[in-house]
Amino acid sequence: MTGLITPDNVVQFRAIPYASIPTRFKQSILKTDLGGETDFTKHGYACPQTFPPTAAAGGPTPGDHSTPIADEFKCLILQINVPLNTLQSPPSSVSKLPILVYIHGGGFVLGRIDEQHNTALMVQQSIADAQPVIGISMQYRLGALGYLHPSPDPEHANLALNDQRNALQWIQRFVDGFGGASDNVTLFGESGGAMSICAQMLFPAPASGRLFRRAILMSGVLGPGTAPGTREEADVVYEMFLRKLGIEKRGERGLEEMRKVDLDRIVRATEDFTNEGLLLRTVRTEEWLGEGFEDLSWDIIPEAIGRNEWVEEIVLGLTSFEGTTFMSRVAGISPKEWISSLATQLGQENADLLCKAYNVTPDMDHNLFTTSALRWIGDAIFDAPIHAWSKYLSTHTSKKIYSYVFDVRNPFPSHPLYQLPHHWVDKYFVFKTLQFRFPSQRLKDISTQHARLWIDVANGTAPWSEYKYTGKGDEVIMVADEREGWVERTLEKHEEMMEMTVQRCEMLLESWKGMRGRTFAPLEIDALKGKSMV
Repeated sequence: MTGLITPDNVVQFRAIPYASIPTRFKQSILKTDLGGETDFTKHGYACPQTFPPTAAAGGPTPGDHSTPIADEFKCLILQINVPLNTLQSPPSSVSKLPILVYIHGGGFVLGRIDEQHNTALMVQQSIADAQPVIGISMQYRLGALGYLHPSPDPEHANLALNDQRNALQWIQRFVDGFGGASDNVTLFGESGGAMSICAQMLFPAPASGRLFRRAILMSGVLGPGTAPGTREEADVVYEMFLRKLGIEKRGERGLEEMRKVDLDRIVRATEDFTNEGLLLRTVRTEEWLGEGFEDLSWDIIPEAIGRNEWVEEIVLGLTSFEGTTFMSRVAGISPKEWISSLATQLGQENADLLCKAYNVTPDMDHNLFTTSALRWIGDAIFDAPIHAWSKYLSTHTSKKIYSYVFDVRNPFPSHPLYQLPHHWVDKYFVFKTLQFRFPSQRLKDISTQHARLWIDVANGTAPWSEYKYTGKGDEVIMVADEREGWVERTLEKHEEMMEMTVQRCEMLLESWKGMRGRTFAPLEIDALKGKSMV
């Protein structure tokens, strides 16, 4: 295999195919050879999607295609970054290195391997710190191509999850040849990538052994609205796509028609679906979840993760204002509409509880209400489920749990979320790839330390003090602070500085108690209908 030395002490192997796709809407098949291919110096194809503009973050990262190229059947690829010294040394003379694997997010409809999300500089940092790791990124099918479930047949369900699992099995089988330790893998992912890692933790370990031992979940766990859906819900979504694409046939004949549809129409239908405020999700199957799979409701997922015996450590983190990216969802909504919608969904008593939690009154100032509504949306999707996971896993399991908050603002003036600590802003920092655009050394230092902390986790070193829920405010979390850098704080101190408490998440979870054991999506209220999720 031929790779590219970039930077000067890291070898990058690009576009390594890990699985093949036999046909559209069918599970991929693990590749066990490279088909004679030896040149891995060129970037590969992305999964077809509606590519977002890059101008707001300063334009394409140097080295990227100005217009990404995509291919439905050639997108299942890995990028592997290896310390040059590891490849130059005799295998018997060096220890096998820990593996740090990135699964991208993007609401299950966006994302790819690119220069911004390149792990090469993280690997370079690990070499400088004498904690060398191998960095790997994967791609998987997105949108309808990865998250439609056309039939109860297992080979037609959870296509993206199966892609990811094949990538992990490829790594397990072949990473030793790159100098890696196949039994020492840490996954990290943001948003949809983090939720994908959660889904992988619900799979039983294969006979070949566990696929990873640690997980870093950046702004995303499975919770209400994002948990795997029922077969009936999957059928409803599939029916929506059949109608969008003008397909009148159903069953196997309808599936054959779907396979013939022009790819661009599939991508546009996915975009239309998300613009309607809907989210593509995984589906509960026995193949994935085992016996009793039908009963895996959103509220018992922390318990299911707790029963996982092969993941030892979990890092759970958030940005300090996750909800700001959903401004378009709350634009034009009045406090009265919000309260009325919650009363319809949860009952008046629980609507009153949420008014108290978020300081909402029917006639309040609209700017103040918008802030509260954005906080509620962020809590519903991210903060509250992550709080529930941290609380349960740190008190009912032996897993090591670490908690953090990323309270650093977007540094790019042309970005609509400039100077906000929004959802996904931490992606601009952890890879070190955008430091050349940062206006201050302090931000560059925060970025470097971010990479170092994730490298610590991959090496089995405690990145900071463990999180142990007590409910007394003495829990220790790590905070990325613009003034102090990365600093440990008690939860009580952090809440004092932020002028808000985790109690609002407790109250939000309490308002959902009547929805336990049921299909439930908190944002599916009348006031938000038709507002885009992504």
